[in-house]
Amino acid sequence: MNDRVQDGRSLAPLVDAVTAMLDEDSDPAALNVADIARRAGVSRPTFYKYFRDVPALVRAAALQRMEATFERVPAVEIGDTWTIFARDTFQTLLTDLAERRRFYLSAIALNPTDVASDFVRYISHRLLAHSPLGPIIHRRKGPDTAAERAEFLAAGTVWLVQQWLASSTDPLGEVPEMVERLSALLLSSSGATEQEIATVRSASPAPITFSTHPGTTPAGSSPEGIA
Repeated sequence: MNDRVQDGRSLAPLVDAVTAMLDEDSDPAALNVADIARRAGVSRPTFYKYFRDVPALVRAAALQRMEATFERVPAVEIGDTWTIFARDTFQTLLTDLAERRRFYLSAIALNPTDVASDFVRYISHRLLAHSPLGPIIHRRKGPDTAAERAEFLAAGTVWLVQQWLASSTDPLGEVPEMVERLSALLLSSSGATEQEIATVRSASPAPITFSTHPGTTPAGSSPEGIA
């Protein structure tokens, strides 16, 4: 079979092909190099020129889609509050995940370590470098670094979102609630002081209460006011 694209441009058809196949509810366990290459219009040797196996291609497809989603997240402006950041970021991200749940769950099933790690890397970087929680995460003292703390928060976020996608019967309808839940959990786990959290809650326009275990910080109203 002659490749329809040459000079390194066969990569895009491969990514597009596996993305379409997963969007169409193809059984991820049944994906194979021959079918993907045929759909992409390239040869098997071309596939192996770029990817060692199907999970590696799936990771590239998930990463490309993830990058496109984060590019749509509004940039943080000076003076933006945690609520603005959280709602803009998580509303965009969770809506995309909910709309493409089949694709992302299949990608995670095929390459759980790499796909989850990519999500953790993106979210931890955004928390640390582009969110109002960044200064709080940097300020907290301890043997761990700010990057490690941000990765810890991001990993918990990824795990929670993955469980939600796998179990929800109406993920799109639940996006607003998940945005509020993640916003509150990240705030209470960030190292913010009780005074900072109280200030955030007192400034919140629309309190939403989530059940918590005794002794934990209530994940209450929408965070507002940390700058």
